[in-house]
Amino acid sequence: MNRFSIIGLIVLIGFTIDLSGQDKSKFDISGQIRHRFEMSDRSFGAETEPINFNLLRSRLNVVLTPLRDVEAFFQIQDSRRFGEETSTLKDGSADNLDMHQVYFNIKELFNLPVNVKVGRMEIAFANERIVGPVGWDNIGRSFDGIIVNVHSRNVSADFFNLKQVDKMAPGDTGDINGIGTNVDIKLADNYKTQALIFWQKAVPSSVLSRVTLGFYAKGTHGGFQHETEFYYQTGTITSIREQDVQAYMAALNVWYTFAELGVKPAISLGMEYLSGDDNVADDKYKVFNTLYATNHKFYGYMDYFLNIPVHTYGLGLVDMNAKVSFKPMNKLKAKAIFHIFNASENYTLNDGSTANDFGSELDVVLNYQYNKRFSFVGGLSLFTPGSIFKETKGEDSSLWFFLMSTVNL
Repeated sequence: MNRFSIIGLIVLIGFTIDLSGQDKSKFDISGQIRHRFEMSDRSFGAETEPINFNLLRSRLNVVLTPLRDVEAFFQIQDSRRFGEETSTLKDGSADNLDMHQVYFNIKELFNLPVNVKVGRMEIAFANERIVGPVGWDNIGRSFDGIIVNVHSRNVSADFFNLKQVDKMAPGDTGDINGIGTNVDIKLADNYKTQALIFWQKAVPSSVLSRVTLGFYAKGTHGGFQHETEFYYQTGTITSIREQDVQAYMAALNVWYTFAELGVKPAISLGMEYLSGDDNVADDKYKVFNTLYATNHKFYGYMDYFLNIPVHTYGLGLVDMNAKVSFKPMNKLKAKAIFHIFNASENYTLNDGSTANDFGSELDVVLNYQYNKRFSFVGGLSLFTPGSIFKETKGEDSSLWFFLMSTVNL
């Protein structure tokens, strides 16, 4: 976004404020400034020095509601790394200044239980296992498209048509679209269920036509909670040759909170299985792709498994994890998460033997809510490589530390 665009946005906001005063429109401004320091020694090399850097993300949100059933949302975002501009005086290009979200939402269209949202928007389905905005990232994910929401008392269905890539080529060649529906069903006050169908369709469809379908369920019974998920992928994909997609993933996580104890300790156990490909030469593509997931929150905070299947070498992933959390103080939360990562299929090492262990990771995180607007989060992580990563990345353990502060305006 250039300077003239920024000036135009400011003029638009000022004009909107004036209109809001005349027409009694509801007008709201909010924002967030988030800073994160990271010390990264994730190279698996004992002689490699760590990298220290600072990330800053600033967001300005404007909501305009000229009528009860008409809403517009603007979110301008600046994402930067300290020191990335070439000069403290001459560099004002703001390369990472962007309109992260801008959309309008028409509610109860024609007095029917139908809402229509059009524009650029963040999208989160279920727990973000398949589609999420990746809030941890310094930029985050947003989609261009339309969502039509049809709802009743206990059911809410989102029908979406999203444009990931538009090449503006004849016949729409090279475009990639996301089409489908996500249905939220309220079975009981303590139970949540969602079903998803997501069709990734490239042009021509022989390049990619993959359908992901499955469900998510979360239940609470006293101090006991569980999350259950299953997704299956079918269709066709072409890289060197066309293959039939036959992939799946399943996850089960259970935890218990001892709410009667002062520090509210909780323990959880979980397992995720993502299928891999044991024979890349056949006509079946059996690697599960996590699509647009927020993988940071699931597969270790050190982010060795963000791009699945690339980061798992097409072998799939088995993640067995355990978590302990408690509140030592009213405003302080602490948790520790331990992961054991294995491949779903065997990896052939240089000596001809096979292995399936990627390694293990320990994440320790402290969260302090200073007041209702300002919070700190700090964490330390250690990854110990297994046989696969020792051969492909290095034999030494890796270390990572972060300290993040957030101001909500």
